[in-house]
Amino acid sequence: MPRSNVRRRTAAVAAAIGLALSGSVLTAPAAQAAPKLTWKETALKENLKKDGSRSFQLYHHPHNIGAVTWAADPLVGIWTGDTLYINDKRSDGYYVVGQVKQVSTGKTIININTKGKTAPSEVKKTKNLKEGTKIQFRACIKKGSTNHGCTSWFSAKA
Repeated sequence: MPRSNVRRRTAAVAAAIGLALSGSVLTAPAAQAAPKLTWKETALKENLKKDGSRSFQLYHHPHNIGAVTWAADPLVGIWTGDTLYINDKRSDGYYVVGQVKQVSTGKTIININTKGKTAPSEVKKTKNLKEGTKIQFRACIKKGSTNHGCTSWFSAKA
């Protein structure tokens, strides 16, 4: 190999080593993983579980951020029908979305959220369904238009 090529190659290698040692080599920043959404079923009184009601606490690591509850025919003063409740406990820029779909049709029949509400906040939507109607419900966590995770679909009934 001619001397001029050896000198160029040596200079290029030395420059690369010098940059690496000086910390001037640009690298991509480490990716920040979004907090993971997890959930845990809330213990309900046995008579509530029998009627089809279920409730879950929501965690956006490491914080308890809210809850989602399906209440089959809750009684609050007067009979109100089947109700989905979502609760957002934290003023963190995220909001909770609650959805209910009817199993027989696959159609979403309730879609509510806490977007724009000051935490702590609770939103509910009532839909009087035929007794025994099978439904599935879930909660999702969003910030702006970005979805940051959803729970599984939970089975329940009216």
